[in-house]
Amino acid sequence: MISTLISCSDNDETTQAITTDISIVSSASEVTWTNYTDLSQKLESVLSYSYGSALVSETQKLQTFNADTTQVNATIGFKMEFQNQYIDSNPSNNSVIITLIKEVENPSPQSVELNADGPGGTYDLITSVLAPGHNPIEVPDCNHTEFGDHIDEIFDNELNSNVFQFYIHVSPDNDRCINFDRQRNEIKTYNQSPDNLLGVENETVVYRWKFKLKSGFQSSPNFTHIHQLKSVGGSLESMPMYTLTTRKGSPDKLQLRYAETDDQDTISETELGPFIDNWVEVTETIKYGTSGTYEIEIKKVSDGAILFEYSNPSIINWRPGATFVRPKWGIYRSLINEQDLRDEEVLFADFSITEI
Repeated sequence: MISTLISCSDNDETTQAITTDISIVSSASEVTWTNYTDLSQKLESVLSYSYGSALVSETQKLQTFNADTTQVNATIGFKMEFQNQYIDSNPSNNSVIITLIKEVENPSPQSVELNADGPGGTYDLITSVLAPGHNPIEVPDCNHTEFGDHIDEIFDNELNSNVFQFYIHVSPDNDRCINFDRQRNEIKTYNQSPDNLLGVENETVVYRWKFKLKSGFQSSPNFTHIHQLKSVGGSLESMPMYTLTTRKGSPDKLQLRYAETDDQDTISETELGPFIDNWVEVTETIKYGTSGTYEIEIKKVSDGAILFEYSNPSIINWRPGATFVRPKWGIYRSLINEQDLRDEEVLFADFSITEI
């Protein structure tokens, strides 16, 4: 792109060449710009010209940009019709090169939200957000058809909004008619989901949601997962990277578990009691990568009291061979000690995924 600044005046005839020095100086070696109007104004402000004995109208100023607009060569010279009338005593100062840095304004992060909208069409609603045209729902309907859908929507008076209700029954529910020592009722993103719902290397993602464990909730001593982050691809994809699980004990616990490879450990835990029969809101922020970060906060909706928090500013959040990481929410529990369990109804609401 070439822009030419030309001033015009009548040419005074001379018979002998005049020796003089015309020059250009820039007060900055680089200019940061946002658009072409901004660039033009900034170049005008940093460039200074000297005309020596010549008239401004006898000179020509050019700005020549390279192909990707990362550099400009600004020059001054005599117009062709005056080149025989003047001798430039120092042509080496007739040009300057300025580095141009395009400042791209990052748009505000856009959240993808999944909100209950009232009874009916729940599976279609979930699918329309998490994986349009595909199936992001893992429910035990296949072995319990007489019950019907294992996720529906109800109105919640405390939140004053519709919420999702996830059902799980000690019998006959299982894990999709595939595994019979456990049972699963979860929603997820996966390889059929839009790209902005999948965590990729060097990306920071914020996951938010609410959940409520009803009074009398019973946990397995083995596992009762309510949230997972799972990597996809590579030899370690079967082991969740992060898991929120409840566990029977004295007292029962809410545990945050982490697996760098194929061995998962509890990295933080707290008593489960304060969570029971209370709506809580989770904010989970993760930077995916071998030099990753992780932070989670769970607080009561009613008064904002923080019930659980954990952060790690340097943690491995990417596995060899992985292509993306996907979230899961719901109920996924062991049946090995089914005598410790009861039929449950776990409530979820206001899911959101935000890429930063």
